[in-house]
Amino acid sequence: MRMTELLRRARKGLLKKRWLQQASARWATPVAPKRWIFIVGCYNSGTTLLRDLLGRHPQISSLPSEGVRLTDQLPRPEDFGWQRLWCRCVDEVRIPVDADTALRSERIRRQWALALPTAPVSVLEKSIANTARLPFLQAGFTPAYFIYLVRNGFAVAEGIRRKTDPRRYGHDEFGDSYPIDLCAEQWRVSHDVVAADQANLKHFLQITYEELTADPDQVLAQITQFLQLPALGADAAADTFRVHGVVSPIRNMNAESIARLTPEQIGAIRQTAGPVLERFGYEPE
Repeated sequence: MRMTELLRRARKGLLKKRWLQQASARWATPVAPKRWIFIVGCYNSGTTLLRDLLGRHPQISSLPSEGVRLTDQLPRPEDFGWQRLWCRCVDEVRIPVDADTALRSERIRRQWALALPTAPVSVLEKSIANTARLPFLQAGFTPAYFIYLVRNGFAVAEGIRRKTDPRRYGHDEFGDSYPIDLCAEQWRVSHDVVAADQANLKHFLQITYEELTADPDQVLAQITQFLQLPALGADAAADTFRVHGVVSPIRNMNAESIARLTPEQIGAIRQTAGPVLERFGYEPE
């Protein structure tokens, strides 16, 4: 392993230490970019891929890890025993817009400052749990731009189930994996929450995983126009990417995920998330 990679990992690990976050909350200068960019969506929807693509823009500074790991102010569902399932602890994960919003935001911006350049033009943050607290982010991070990524709910539910370990978080009753209907519930609740908040968001763009993988250059052009930034180069999406340990060129991986589902699981997903699946026109094929 290269020395630069070792140093990058060491720095990333250090930034997650609570003692450093608490110290930076006292003495660091709050970061104040011209725009905040929040990638949101359900788990396993392509948000990591999109973050890596946009992170190549010369005017975008991306946090080196999910922002929830670099502050003590943004709760994660894992803090409450629910891996990749914030739908089961919505009240704990959501943050109200109230008299404490400004102070809470300032503390986060101080803590994130250690992971960013001194004067970034734009800061990009991708934490899935942020999907549950868009009004707070808009109030505390000005101006906030939200890019909402949607993916086929059958593939998403399969991915959540495959990538979780309930026993690790104290849920022995589920065995080695969550039931598929619980994973589909997370997909459905994600979209219901965003639909309820969307009307009050000033800068909001919805794209789909299927569009992104079919024509990444066109979607990236749409996003940079939305962000009022110069376009990325034509070859920005030309090479391979490592996403959750898989190295691959950009392509639609829905078929592989859906092929792992049994007919019974497909039926359970339909029963749990049917109206939202219909809203987006998603089928298992």
